[in-house]
Amino acid sequence: MQPLDKGTNEKRSSVRVKVVIRVSYGVHQTKLLTGDSVDLSAGGVFLTTTCPFDVGDNVKLQFFIPGQEEKTLSCDARVAWINHDDNPVKPEYPTGAGLQFIGLTPEELYPIVCLLKSEATGQPS
Repeated sequence: MQPLDKGTNEKRSSVRVKVVIRVSYGVHQTKLLTGDSVDLSAGGVFLTTTCPFDVGDNVKLQFFIPGQEEKTLSCDARVAWINHDDNPVKPEYPTGAGLQFIGLTPEELYPIVCLLKSEATGQPS
């Protein structure tokens, strides 16, 4: 897992790291699909998917933080942007969606922040 270059023109308030996490996602908690993350930040996750989301759609997420597999993180997210295969916003990314976390409590956010700090410093969390 690598911290991504902060030299981009993105409106991002927290560091993000490249990390592959298996994520269950869907509009309804009872019917979830699975996909892999590309990167993660305290604000959200980029998910590889060909699911036909629209910007603004609300999505349910479930995933484990690496090294903390004993606890599932379940949260809501909003589709912030979509990377289409025929006209990608970010050509270096696969087809998928940038998802912004909604309403995470400090307790839910803590394991994500710990992972980000450990990746940024190279120290285990």
